[in-house]
Amino acid sequence: MRTVLFLIFALIGFTAVGQQQVSPSKTTTEMSVAVWDTYVKKQDGSVMHFDIIVPSALKEINVIHGYGKAYLSSKNEAGGKIDTEECQFCHIEAASPDMVAAIEKTGYYILEMDDVPGVLSANPSQRDLVLHLRAHYARYRFANLQGKTTEELQAIIGQ
Repeated sequence: MRTVLFLIFALIGFTAVGQQQVSPSKTTTEMSVAVWDTYVKKQDGSVMHFDIIVPSALKEINVIHGYGKAYLSSKNEAGGKIDTEECQFCHIEAASPDMVAAIEKTGYYILEMDDVPGVLSANPSQRDLVLHLRAHYARYRFANLQGKTTEELQAIIGQ
């Protein structure tokens, strides 16, 4: 009887107390990536907001900016300017499987975020105001705007 119960538990995936079952298909190694927040003005006056994601060990800013320029070329925006005013380190995170695959293939991954219009809509949301400030005012591009009210954001923009 004890043997039968053991086989049943083994077949349905239970493990002994204090042990963790490890699937052979899961890896225990995670890739750590650096996220570089980027805003680039397009030819039509709108601003592309995207993240350049690279291995966290990569510190060469010219290489990171080069990845951004390659991405812009792929979007027919090769004239877009990328330097420390448009692209800054944001944070480190664990890479997703898609990120790992792209980084292993090309060295980087691009996460498309927003396409910010050149002009605000008539009744912008608070998010629209924050995006507009970050996209069109270099002074506020990487500023902490948390806690700002809609009225405060509108006053900064001059609405």
